[in-house]
Amino acid sequence: MPANDLGLHRGYGIFDFLRVTDHVPLFWDDHLDRFYRSAAFMRLTPAQSKEELKTILKELMQKNGLPDSGIKLLLTGGASPDGYQIGEPNLMIFQQLIPPPPDTILLPGFALLTYQHQRQLPEIKTTDYMMAIRLQPWVKENGADDILYHHGGTVSECPRSNFFIVTQKNVLATPGKNILKGITRKQLLAIASMTGITVEERELSMNDIREAKESFITSSTKRLIPVTRVDDIVFPAFSKDSVTARLYNAFKEWELSAIHKHR
Repeated sequence: MPANDLGLHRGYGIFDFLRVTDHVPLFWDDHLDRFYRSAAFMRLTPAQSKEELKTILKELMQKNGLPDSGIKLLLTGGASPDGYQIGEPNLMIFQQLIPPPPDTILLPGFALLTYQHQRQLPEIKTTDYMMAIRLQPWVKENGADDILYHHGGTVSECPRSNFFIVTQKNVLATPGKNILKGITRKQLLAIASMTGITVEERELSMNDIREAKESFITSSTKRLIPVTRVDDIVFPAFSKDSVTARLYNAFKEWELSAIHKHR
């Protein structure tokens, strides 16, 4: 990266991250589509087409030979003559070894702390994680695992994952606006609809959370993680008969199907 790159000086850049399982890049079409949408919104044009980028990723995976890993695509604003104008974007691709998610759901789950904040350009996967990183000591001091952002009376998302509740009527509800719509979230909503679970993308208030019977978050690296509490709201212990468990098991089968189709 040049010393005058906007990614370094202004934090101007986008990225995407996908998980590789048994040498298969999971849901990579969805990840790459989002990567190019984010780039276009930020007026950054990668030098490579989607198909050319796929070829590069295939070569990278073949050379590294990492069966379980993560691939990060980072596109920055490029070298800027005045530190303000967009230059020619710089693309960097990293593959790193990461452990695969466990075969069973991660227990006991996550405790979340709410924090009033609305991310800038929430629908775009930018490199701006300043607030989340700044709050990490506070999260640890309070014995929590992550942050749940809220603004104007409604909750939105965690810094690196999407948030869900299950209502007393077994409706799956998740924020639909002012969030980054994750790829795991997308797959899960499709799975829920196919398995007969009613899905609602809508505003969620703290009262909705207080009245919910279950809650969980989703991410590319961990699938589904049950939420044990949000601030002072405590959820019942995880049950194998829960909607969360049902969705987790269905998602694992969905992953296996995606791996099989890719080969």
